[in-house]
Amino acid sequence: MGYETINFIYLSEMLELPVVDARSGRVMGRVIDLAATTGQVYPKITGILVRARGRRQPVYLPWSSIQRPEGKKFIALDPLPDSTEQTPSAAENEILLKKSFLDKQIISTSGNKVVRVNDLQLLIDNSSKQTPSLWLVHIDIGAKGLLRRMGWARTGNAAFKWIVGRDIKDKFVSWKNVQPTSTTSVSGSLHLKTDSSKLEEIHPADLADILEDLGTDERISLIESLDHATAAQTLQEMPLKIRVQIAEMIETGKMASIVNEMQMDETVDLLEEISQEKRNALFNVLPPDKIAEIRELSKLSTHSVGSIMNTDFITARSNHTVEQVLRTVREESRKAEFLYYTYIVDDQDVLKGVVTLRHLLSSEPSMLMVDLMAENVITVQVDANIKKVARIFFKYNFGAIPVVDEEHRIRGIITLRDTLESVFPEIREESKG
Repeated sequence: MGYETINFIYLSEMLELPVVDARSGRVMGRVIDLAATTGQVYPKITGILVRARGRRQPVYLPWSSIQRPEGKKFIALDPLPDSTEQTPSAAENEILLKKSFLDKQIISTSGNKVVRVNDLQLLIDNSSKQTPSLWLVHIDIGAKGLLRRMGWARTGNAAFKWIVGRDIKDKFVSWKNVQPTSTTSVSGSLHLKTDSSKLEEIHPADLADILEDLGTDERISLIESLDHATAAQTLQEMPLKIRVQIAEMIETGKMASIVNEMQMDETVDLLEEISQEKRNALFNVLPPDKIAEIRELSKLSTHSVGSIMNTDFITARSNHTVEQVLRTVREESRKAEFLYYTYIVDDQDVLKGVVTLRHLLSSEPSMLMVDLMAENVITVQVDANIKKVARIFFKYNFGAIPVVDEEHRIRGIITLRDTLESVFPEIREESKG
């Protein structure tokens, strides 16, 4: 069967194919891996790795050197270069498909889960009269792929059909919906930089669940590949034990950038658990005002609101317009923990009122906050007991409550979620299970 009659071929069917001298018909070696570039939407096969007779090291040959590929039978080439000749070298962005993916864990961004790779499906492009091009299009994660690799595809499918009355279905994930946890270059050792663009489209809570299912090295690699804001949001969704492990292993400068994007209460919790050595290293690179805030919150009682309040919230002045405030909300949307309330303060940060996002969106752009805000704001003191605050949440059904000091200056906010997790810590652990 020739390539001209085949539309797809599997990696498992390419591996161990004889590599034949196109002139003499002599078998020169066998295919042990395929190399591909990842610069396109779908990786294109650019070379093969051959275990050649009389050669200690595998030989890399560019795909263009193939003279007459013969489907699943053999691959015909010009003679291999002599050992004294210069062997063609791979490009920097070429990866090995078998070594990178077979039996490895990858992330399915369409299903938001970690899956195991059983085989790879390649598309054959016969549009050229020269050597057909191959493209990696699907990841096979089904039982059929595993049976195919073991040589039991026909027998296994027959047994399955006899038992349940139907064939085993293919189970593919499109390459466009796949995020590798790592890739290996043709040299066999280099772990290439991970492209995290697909991961950043996943909700941080789902991404945290995915990363928890990975090994430590893959988890660290992927966290480091994310932008700082996404990494911070994802880290906050993980159990504290895993957060501590990640914080200890990530390079200090990178971790400091992530900490800068974390909610202050989460930052304090994390820094209290990591080693003194790592904490000191972070303090050496964090901004002084951030360090002062962390140390101040760390002094507060673990039973008081101040110990879990968040200092990232949105404020405005009474003479600001709806248009101005909405612009601020958009600018702070990635940083602030809770966007529904905008707190109106004076020049000394004394709390004067509150405006909800619903009111902002339904009001005229030129309307002033002084005419829109509610003035009788329910607040709690920094040293208020957390359990008492929980009762306030249940009484008023708020999403967040401002935390003020004795002069009624706003110091932070406390959310319903943070309160419940503090009063009932098992809630957080169960949500991570």
